[in-house]
Amino acid sequence: MPAEFIDLLNLPELDIGHSKKVLFTSDHFHTWVHGDYPGTKGPMHKHTADQQFYCVKGECTFHFPDGSSRKLTPGMLVTIPAGQLYQLDNTGDEYMILLGARAEAAAKPRFTGNDQVVTVSDYALRNLDKIKAPEEKKAKARANS
Repeated sequence: MPAEFIDLLNLPELDIGHSKKVLFTSDHFHTWVHGDYPGTKGPMHKHTADQQFYCVKGECTFHFPDGSSRKLTPGMLVTIPAGQLYQLDNTGDEYMILLGARAEAAAKPRFTGNDQVVTVSDYALRNLDKIKAPEEKKAKARANS
């Protein structure tokens, strides 16, 4: 496979409800870009493999089941071990871009604390009303770029 160069800051913004675009996958590893608009908050969930997120643009607050949280800003990296519950929350005022990598092939499910499968699109579609005025947020995010 030839080398592939990807400019994360110039990728098209992802549609609301589809915040992950896989960039590379193999049998044991994959990378993706995660993009969300301000006010987007995903479900508390976990994975079966270790993973990392690198903040390229915007800010993302990671929430944990014990009530603690930590903000990730551009240039910061977080490593999340397999089985650790967490929740992503774009608490900034612009479109957020994270680069993710996990030690398993793409399309593996994510799980709730009681090991129920969390499907990405179902959760996002059920929570669109929590993303206030998506078109206004898209416009504001583009203006701040």
